[in-house]
Amino acid sequence: MAFQLNFDIRHQYPSHESGITIETVLSRGEKRFLAEAKVDTGAHLCLFERQIGEYLELEIESGVRKTMTTLAGSFTAFGHEVTLQSLGLTFQTFVYFAADYHIHRNILGRQGWLQLVRLAIIDYDNELYLSPYDNPF
Repeated sequence: MAFQLNFDIRHQYPSHESGITIETVLSRGEKRFLAEAKVDTGAHLCLFERQIGEYLELEIESGVRKTMTTLAGSFTAFGHEVTLQSLGLTFQTFVYFAADYHIHRNILGRQGWLQLVRLAIIDYDNELYLSPYDNPF
């Protein structure tokens, strides 16, 4: 049985980079920050550097507290609602900002991004296909 999906966006990513990185704009009010974020289908949440949240004038510790657990240990992050734009798609969503300044990774995970899109990856061809989740097929 064959299945067919339709996507609005096709993005080719470089094969020489570690992981799949896409430009992402986080905004709140008039403040906008352009960041590079990794697509991480195994990450439960979206996570960004603390400095980005501060640039957006968020009071980081006033957000929803969450302990993140990784293979290397655990750390604290705080969730806030922001506008997130990637590859031409824009969402009002909830993402987390690391409490510590030494976390230097931006991740597009399941809650906050992946659950809002339809995504296909053909890594052999370095292609990512994307549409809003609620778009009809």
